[in-house]
Amino acid sequence: SERELAPAIDAVFRDAPQRIIVSSFASHVHRIQQVLDAAQDHDRKVAFVGRSMVRNMKLAGDLGYLRIPPGVLVELGELEKLPPARTALICTGSQGEPMAALARMANRSHSIRIERGDTILMASSVIPGNENAISTVINGLTRWGAHVVHKGNARVHTSGHASAGELAYCYNLI
Repeated sequence: SERELAPAIDAVFRDAPQRIIVSSFASHVHRIQQVLDAAQDHDRKVAFVGRSMVRNMKLAGDLGYLRIPPGVLVELGELEKLPPARTALICTGSQGEPMAALARMANRSHSIRIERGDTILMASSVIPGNENAISTVINGLTRWGAHVVHKGNARVHTSGHASAGELAYCYNLI
């Protein structure tokens, strides 16, 4: 269940000494809601980074699928004026996509610079075939001194898909 992930997300927000950068699918509205709620609980301001993330979250908010806590969401420029320990970014790139925000941060081609002490929360599982790209991003992030939290070392993602047995059952129904 998605609810089982809340303690791990909360632990990241509770324990991170500096800035938090969360990468997720731009379509995973519920996960973004969990992150926004954790940010509110731990007095952090949040900015969205990445065209698809900004666009999707605006649309989700407009349609009522995303409840943005008052005062939590700020523009990136405003976020940069705050102490890192009070900030969080939500960006794209959880699958190592080379043009996504997180990969560009990892290879230093993005305006946001990874700093020693940053905590990166990769809130997704590995899609088969993306292992090398994701490993390259994680290596790049750790090279700059970030602590990377991912499915391999914390319970930060659960599949949105049915199990193999459940899928076979559905196929048989059809």
